[in-house]
Amino acid sequence: MNQEKRRVLVIGGTGAVGSAVVRELSQAELSPMFTYCNSEARAVALAEELGLRRLRVDLRDASALPKLVASLEAENNLPDVVIHCATIVRQARVDVATDEDWDTTMHVNARSAFQICREWGGRLGARGGGDIVFVAALDRTQSLPIPPVFAASQGLVSALAMAAAKDLGPRGVRVNVVALGLLGTGIGAELDPKLVEDYHAMSALRRLGDAGEVAKTIAWLALHNTYLNGKVVSVNGGI
Repeated sequence: MNQEKRRVLVIGGTGAVGSAVVRELSQAELSPMFTYCNSEARAVALAEELGLRRLRVDLRDASALPKLVASLEAENNLPDVVIHCATIVRQARVDVATDEDWDTTMHVNARSAFQICREWGGRLGARGGGDIVFVAALDRTQSLPIPPVFAASQGLVSALAMAAAKDLGPRGVRVNVVALGLLGTGIGAELDPKLVEDYHAMSALRRLGDAGEVAKTIAWLALHNTYLNGKVVSVNGGI
């Protein structure tokens, strides 16, 4: 497949990381489509600035992604690469988190990842292969003070990618995860200052990450990777 002509879809393209990925891909002279949910103004501004197509998708709705796939397939416009950047965080401790916290977090962060593998995996394989890249926030090698429900959703995504890569790899489909450390924007900007201070102390670089720099790793996996599969790539400043 000609890497330079790849069609890319970014799920969750208006957040700090998602928008940075969209910009990085645009700088590579691609025209990625991106989805959004509630950030209408940001989506319109980003689409108009870069001349891109925006698609409203509510990942809380179990039918949203299958409908999107069917719509793009009817247009003969299925992507060769799907990058999942959408995520939500509920800050509740494990002893006070509600079932609604669990369900909503899992629907947006984890069920959507499963649906991407299910809906796109076979289609990509039938067309000669492609890439699915999940952006997560935990590589499962450190015990970090992050919200437990959110942590569970991120661990699920990592395990899913490893298993899905075994299913889809023989058909030329690569499934990988980029596990991010704490960034100075997006979700990172909403965290307890004490947690941010602790992260500085644990980081080999003694700083938070930047969405633009992690977007470069994500874009590389999407556009240039040919052999890495079923892996979690940690981009966290050395914690």
